[in-house]
Amino acid sequence: MKMKLLTLDKIVDVAYWCGRLSTPVSIIIAAPPGAGKTWSTKSISGVNRVCYVNTSTSPNEHRKLIASNAPRTSLLINDDIGYFLNRKDEYFVTFGMVIDGRISHTMYKTVQTAVMNCSLILCCTTEQFFDNLDSLKASGLYSRIVPIILGLSAETRADYQKSILSGEIRCTSDPKPRKPAPLKRGKPKDSIIHEYDVEPRMIANIRSMSQYLTEAETEELILIAHSRRMEYEV
Repeated sequence: MKMKLLTLDKIVDVAYWCGRLSTPVSIIIAAPPGAGKTWSTKSISGVNRVCYVNTSTSPNEHRKLIASNAPRTSLLINDDIGYFLNRKDEYFVTFGMVIDGRISHTMYKTVQTAVMNCSLILCCTTEQFFDNLDSLKASGLYSRIVPIILGLSAETRADYQKSILSGEIRCTSDPKPRKPAPLKRGKPKDSIIHEYDVEPRMIANIRSMSQYLTEAETEELILIAHSRRMEYEV
């Protein structure tokens, strides 16, 4: 079933504004190659207060990089987790620190800390997500992060192929830079959230995101977060 109301760009932009206005959220976007997860996240990597990470480093160097940008970060994007699955548990702890609001790392044999107050977006393929679901649950991340698990519709795949063949877009990892859409902040859609059995520790994320969504969009977000096997597609 293709998403009717939400898009990856809209989801990413909502996370950005939640971070900018101090109601940070945590999301994981899992989708097949070509679905546009990197396209939507990397395209805003140059925007003020966005920290985009897509490098393979040691766990400590990874934390140092995030910590060094902490004062200027409202949205941390880590694309993608496939870079560090050989030491995934240590990196999952790092993301737990980001959500908790304080990250620590070692520098010159001394433990350094940095305060975090930002939204978090993790990207991965659906295969990586399901292969590491037990680790996400064991680390405590799964219940604290909104899972956006999406398939790739035949329609979107065909449109992507046509765009490449026509020269409209290049088959590249460097999307055209964009700015997050200006979104109007409203009241949390509590009445919609109450209608569903939302994981208690996930409610804060859904509630914050709902400030920038309509009631119908909030309902679709909840249904996507409740899906288990790519029931929704881009």
